[in-house]
Amino acid sequence: MFLKKLFLKFLLFIAVSLSASAYINLSPTTLDKNIKAGAYQEFTLYNDTTIPFRYKITPMAMSENKKVMDMSKWIEVYPKIVTVRPSESKKFKVYVKAKPDSPEGDYGAFLNIRQMSAPKLKGEETENLGAGMVIMVNVNMGIYGYVGDEVPKIEVIEPSVYKKEGKSFLKMKVKNKTNRLVKMEVQVEGKKGYFFSVGNVRAFKGENLVFDNEIKRIEDMKVRKIIIKDTETEKIIREVKLK
Repeated sequence: MFLKKLFLKFLLFIAVSLSASAYINLSPTTLDKNIKAGAYQEFTLYNDTTIPFRYKITPMAMSENKKVMDMSKWIEVYPKIVTVRPSESKKFKVYVKAKPDSPEGDYGAFLNIRQMSAPKLKGEETENLGAGMVIMVNVNMGIYGYVGDEVPKIEVIEPSVYKKEGKSFLKMKVKNKTNRLVKMEVQVEGKKGYFFSVGNVRAFKGENLVFDNEIKRIEDMKVRKIIIKDTETEKIIREVKLK
């Protein structure tokens, strides 16, 4: 389905397999905020392995993505180097603020997250943080921001609920009529007061999407209404009643 492909495209899950039950991961996986006002986000690196790791985080331009303008030069990262010991989590912070005269539209950049050799640093305890290890992670995580309208304008076309193999699905066309990126959460209302999350979707300026996703746990309830929320503000930006 289209939505699943979209998630695979934009959702980053960093996994380094060291054993059958060992991996490292990161959350959240993007930014999607107003960089004209100044956007702040904390990211967390988790280490569920038995080996310590050290990472260097560096902003990079997203030159191959023609849908967005570059914001890498405005990104501040702190700290730039993060050490994560076994069974530990560590945060790093990202702040982005566009120049006052920046044109309206969508912006993007990569955070390059590179695993480094980790020799003992001054003040650290006796354990050696993986000194001499080869690089196992070198990945670019896409983050996005915008300069533009505060309130999103979304058009919903041909919404319908259909059954397939005993499951319920919501299908509709979504058009972003805002002059910048919008990230949305889609919900449906079954019985009055019963709400079900259907998924999240990101639409760039002027983009048209086909949303087609399963409505889980709704069983045989009839869908009364579609609710679309702006995930940045958590405000409802569109409601569509179904007959």
